[in-house]
Amino acid sequence: MGGREVRQVERYSLARVTESDVDPSRATQPDNIREYRWWTPAELRCTRETVYPVGLADLVTAVSEGRTPDKPVVLAG
Repeated sequence: MGGREVRQVERYSLARVTESDVDPSRATQPDNIREYRWWTPAELRCTRETVYPVGLADLVTAVSEGRTPDKPVVLAG
């Protein structure tokens, strides 16, 4: 950023919701939301778009199958 390397830490949580539960206008910073959509793990794996963090699809698949990590997982981006 600005010619300098930046380290950013983000935390993700998996929530099971329906499409009608999501309302971007209620976001704390709605001006930063350009788009939102629903992805399956298979779609995340095979898209040609850039998806960060790397390994997200595998982690979502594992958790949805009941294989919850004992400790937080660090995914490289």
